[in-house]
Amino acid sequence: MRRKITPIFVIIALIIISTTTFFVNKQTAEKPPTAINGVLDLSNWSFEKNGIISLEGTWSFYFNQFLTHEDFVKGVDVMPTPIEIPSTKESMARFKPFAENKFYGTVRLVIKLPEGRSTYGLRSDIILTSFKLYIDGNLQGEVGKVGMSRENSVPYYNILTTYFNPESSEVELIYQTSDFTAEDCTIVAPKIGLASQISQEVQLGLGRDLFLFGMLLIMGIYHFGLYIMRTKDRAPLYFGVFCLLFSLRMLLVGERFLPSHLNLSFFVYGRMAYLSVFIGFAALCGFLYYALDGLFPKWFVKFSITLGTVFGLLILWIPYSSADRLLMIYAVFGFALLGYAMIRLVIGVWQSVPFANIVFLGFAFLGITFINDFIYQITLRNTPSLIPFGVAIFTFTQAYTLSARFSNAFTRAEQLSAENKAILSELKLLNSNLESLVKERTSDLQKALEEMEVMSKTDYLTKLPNRRLVFAKIKNLIEQKKGFYIALADIDHFKEINDQFGHVKGDEILVLISSIISTAIGDSGFVGRWGGEEFLIVLEMVEFDSILKKANEIRRAVAEYRHRDIGKSITITIGLCQYRENTSLDILIARADEALYQGKLAGRNQCIFKADEKSENVV
Repeated sequence: MRRKITPIFVIIALIIISTTTFFVNKQTAEKPPTAINGVLDLSNWSFEKNGIISLEGTWSFYFNQFLTHEDFVKGVDVMPTPIEIPSTKESMARFKPFAENKFYGTVRLVIKLPEGRSTYGLRSDIILTSFKLYIDGNLQGEVGKVGMSRENSVPYYNILTTYFNPESSEVELIYQTSDFTAEDCTIVAPKIGLASQISQEVQLGLGRDLFLFGMLLIMGIYHFGLYIMRTKDRAPLYFGVFCLLFSLRMLLVGERFLPSHLNLSFFVYGRMAYLSVFIGFAALCGFLYYALDGLFPKWFVKFSITLGTVFGLLILWIPYSSADRLLMIYAVFGFALLGYAMIRLVIGVWQSVPFANIVFLGFAFLGITFINDFIYQITLRNTPSLIPFGVAIFTFTQAYTLSARFSNAFTRAEQLSAENKAILSELKLLNSNLESLVKERTSDLQKALEEMEVMSKTDYLTKLPNRRLVFAKIKNLIEQKKGFYIALADIDHFKEINDQFGHVKGDEILVLISSIISTAIGDSGFVGRWGGEEFLIVLEMVEFDSILKKANEIRRAVAEYRHRDIGKSITITIGLCQYRENTSLDILIARADEALYQGKLAGRNQCIFKADEKSENVV
C-alpha cells in the first residue's frame, strides 16, 4: 500500500509547492504605484512589461451626492473625503463623516496613463452593492441600480468589464454607488490593463471556473453513484455533497458566471454563497469521519453537521447586513474544527492509518487556501484567491482515496471469498437452512395451490375457462343484472379430421380455433371450453342486430382461416339464445344446444338463434 501511495504523494506535493510558489512569487518587477488624493500616476508604468495593475490607494469620495463629469468640469464646491481602496467596514469607518453604513455617493479617480494611444480594459468587481461607471463622462455600464434610498436602489454583485480608448493621457473614473442592503462598505480595487491583458484574464478566469465546476459536478455525481451502490459507506455521500455545493459556488464567485447569465436576486445570490460554505464544510467533516474509520470521534461529525445546519438556517433568516458577523462567528468554530482535524490527521499519519497521509495532504492544502481567502475576505488585499486550486487538489486526492478504498474493499472481499468459501457455505447452511427450507416449502406449496387453482378453472388443452369458471362468470353477470346471450359453437366434421389426421393434429386445431374465437370476441364477452369440440360463448350485448353481427364475425373468422397442414378450412356452427330474467342456465344452454342442432341439420357453418319456442336461421 505504501509503495502505491508514495509516488502519488510526491506528485501531489510537487503540484502544491509549484502552485504556491507561482502565486507567492507572482510579483511585478516594479512596485506598483498607488493613488494619492484621487490621482494615480501610471505615466511611467509599462503595461507590456508589468501587466495589469490594481487601482489601490486613496480615492476621492463624495458622500451622499451623485456627481457627474460635467459637475467636475464646472467645479465642485464640496471637498471630497479621501478613502482607502480597497475598503472594508473598518477602514471606511475612519473616513466616513457619519456612523451609519447605509449611504450613497460618488467615487472618483483620475489616472495618468503612459503616452501613446492604446486600448485599455477596466474590471470593476464590488463597489458597494450597486454602481454606475463613467469614464471621461461616458456611461460604461451599471451593476444593480444605484439610488438614494433602499426603495429606489437594487443591490447586485457582478463584475463589469469595459474597454475604452482614452482621448488623452489623463482618464477620469467616476463611480456613482450606493449601499442600503449589505452595510459592509466593501469596495474592491478595480483593475486596469491593456485590452488584450484584461480580455485574457477574463477568459482564463472563466475557463478556470467552468473547468472546476465541471470537474466538481462530475465528481459529485460519480460519488453519489458509488454511495447508491454501497449505502453502508457514507464517505462518498458526504464527498458528493461537498463537490456539488462547491461546484455551485464556483459559478457564484470568481468570474460570477451565474450572476452574469441569470438575473438572480440579491437575496438568493447571497444566501446561496453562504450556504455552500456552511453546508459544504459540514459535508467535508462528514467525509473525514467516514473515510478514516475510527480516527475521528462521533461528536466531530455531529457537531459539524449541527453547526452547518444552524448557521444555514440563520443565514436564511437574518438580514444580509448581519451576514459578515455571522460568518465571523462561524469562522471561530470552523477554524477550530479545521485545527482539530489537522491534529487528528497528523496522528493518523503517525499511526499509519490507511489513507491518512493522502487525506492529510489534500486537507492541509485546502485548509491553507481557506485561511488565505478568509484573510482576503476581511482585508481585500490584492492577494490571489487560492480556494479553486485548493478544492481541485483536495478533490483529486480524496477521489483517489475513495477509489482506493473501494478497490481495496473489493479486492479484500474477493480474497476472503476465495479463502473461506467452504466455511461461509457451511455457516450459511447452518444459519439459514431452516429458513431456506421453510421458504422453499412455502414457495412449492404456493405454486401448487396456484396451479391447482388454475387447473380447477382452466381447460388443460386450450387454456380457456372450463365449465366451472364459465358458470361463475355467468352468475356474476346475472347478479349485476346485465343482459347477455349464450352461444354454443361446434366444430363441423371434427371427427373426420381426427380420423384422417390423428388426435394430435386434432388437439392442435382445437387450440388454434379457441384462439381465433377468443380474438374475434374481443371485449364483447368471453369463451370457454364446453367439452370435446364444443365451445360455450357469452356475448355481453343486448341488441339483437349486434349479436347477429358478432356471431357471424366469429363464424367467418374461423371459416376464413386456412389450415395449410391439412390443406383446407374448418367451419363452426353456432346456436344462440338470449338470457331472460328468472330463466335457469340449464334451460338457456339447452335452447342454445337445440339451435346448434338445427344449424347442423341445415347444413352447418351457420348461426341459429333460439327464441323461447321459436328458432330463426340467421346465417
